[in-house]
Amino acid sequence: MSKNEGLFEEAKGHKMKNKPLGSFLISTLIISGCSSTGTNQGLHTNSTQAELETRELVSIENELQGIKNRISKLEAKISVIKGKGDSVTLNDGWKRLKSWRKLEAEMDYESVERILGPAHRIDGGIAANWYYENGGRVTFYRGSVQRWEEPN
Repeated sequence: MSKNEGLFEEAKGHKMKNKPLGSFLISTLIISGCSSTGTNQGLHTNSTQAELETRELVSIENELQGIKNRISKLEAKISVIKGKGDSVTLNDGWKRLKSWRKLEAEMDYESVERILGPAHRIDGGIAANWYYENGGRVTFYRGSVQRWEEPN
């Protein structure tokens, strides 16, 4: 039994000479009991929930702004790359002599594929030959370019 409930029972048990004073005391105990048993807790919980939701919303807005900034930077980089006029359309670098002349000894598979695109036929294992439709060929040994033949 809580302290307020005990006082309430004690007040009810006493016969008071002044009934209005007794009624006032009982009402006061009831009201104070309500406020300590959760009426304010509901307001506090709603306030806390609103604060949490506001913080979460601010966090989401900050994250969204960061994403927008990253997208803007990437779009700027793309426009710079497009503006250079040096880009190779995906998978067709092998068609241009200019692309073949970018090859260097000791390049790895990924670098060659980025410049020329994927080979049309590959033979070999440790020593591999990549063949392209236009007659070009790249020879690798243990994953590194050893030599290449530009297309005719």
